[in-house]
This record gives sequence, structure tokens and C-alpha cells, in this order.
Amino acid sequence: MSPIENFLSLFRQPPSPVVATVAAPLPVLSPLGIPDDALTFVEDEEDGSPGYYVKAEEHWSWPGGVSGPTLGVGYDCGYVINAEAEADWTGIVDPATVQRIIGAVGHRGAAAEAYVAAHRNEITITWDQAIAEFKAKEVPKWLARCRAALPNFDLLHSDCQGAVFSLSYNRGTGGYDDPGPRDLEMREIKAAMIAKNFSAIPPLILSMQRIWPRGGDLWKRRAHESALFEQGLKAAA
Repeated sequence: MSPIENFLSLFRQPPSPVVATVAAPLPVLSPLGIPDDALTFVEDEEDGSPGYYVKAEEHWSWPGGVSGPTLGVGYDCGYVINAEAEADWTGIVDPATVQRIIGAVGHRGAAAEAYVAAHRNEITITWDQAIAEFKAKEVPKWLARCRAALPNFDLLHSDCQGAVFSLSYNRGTGGYDDPGPRDLEMREIKAAMIAKNFSAIPPLILSMQRIWPRGGDLWKRRAHESALFEQGLKAAA
């Protein structure tokens, strides 16, 4: 039995021998194992609507800070290696575009800002290509990283998995073990996962708002992820 089948079996109850019961509907899972609406949630948090994507993110962008040149659904070239970028985009875009993506690998911060300013319109990733790469490559990759970093990940309701996936895709999974003050809540989330104290996790996600300017995109994203995790806890209950 697969991890997802194991997970779903926790919520399938046999009917009463006396009175038949109607179970609440389970979330519609994508073939990748988390709800389709959770994937859409991450796509919206990363890129907004398809219209906004075409207007602002179809070419290279630089989100700021220590980010790298970014394209697609939040695909940050500052934090991948050449072989990974080649594997992720081969078959999605033409070979010349793959080579341009590889050329952006490793640039971060000011170097990434300069790279994007110099090369912004040299690459075009359509919305359909961005979604195809995200679902075919990023979702399996990051679900595996979540499972590797967080014990008991497969015990979570699929909406909770979606919230943790979104958080990890945005912040990486290294923070779950990083001793620095910026990653305090990430470490505490891992401790809660080990203890199966899942109800402690939404406040920890929300507490991360301290890192970003109030009202900004990432400040709002942490609130949305916290609410999605709460939704999963309620569904599981």
C-alpha cells in the first residue's frame, strides 16, 4: 500500500452494522498525492493569475533579497545546480532555452539582480510550460524533500501536506534543522512533527510573519498556509 493509500485509509470508516452512515467527501487528490486545490494554492501564491504571470513573470524576474533569477512557478535558479536545471526543464522548453536557464544557475542576491537586468527578455516561459514543469518536476521533488525532512509527514491530512509543501517550496527544507534565529519556527515545526503534535503547527507558521514586512506577499502567504493547515486538521477530525 502506498503512503497516500495508507494516509487515506486513516479516514475511511466502515459503515455501522445498524445504520448506514455517509462519510464526508475526501479531498480530490492529484496524481501527485496532494489536493488539486493545494497545487493551485501554491501556483497562485507564487505567480498569481495566468494574466498576471504573462504580464510580469513570463520572463526572468528577481524577487529580491538573496533570491536568484526566477522563472516559472517560483523556480529559483540561485538554489539549483546545472544538472538539476537541465533535468527539470528538458522536455518542457527547447534546448536553447534550457541552456539559457543553466546560465542563470548559482547567481544570488545582487549578482542575480544584475543578471536579470541584463538578460530579462532573453527567455520566455509560457504559463502552460511553467505549470507543466511545476507539476512534473517540482511537486514530486519537494514532496520527497518534505518527507525526508519531517518525520510523520504522511500522517498529515492532505491539506496539511499542501500547506507544508507550500512553506517548504518557498523557504526550503534546510531551515527545519538550521540553528539560526530566523528558522526558529521551522525547527519547532519539525519538533511538533516528531511529537505528532500537529495542532501546534498553524500558530508556528503564522509566527513566521515576524520575518517579513506586515501586509507583504510573504506575510500574507504565511497566513494563508496556516489557514490551509487548520482546514486539514478540521477535516481530519
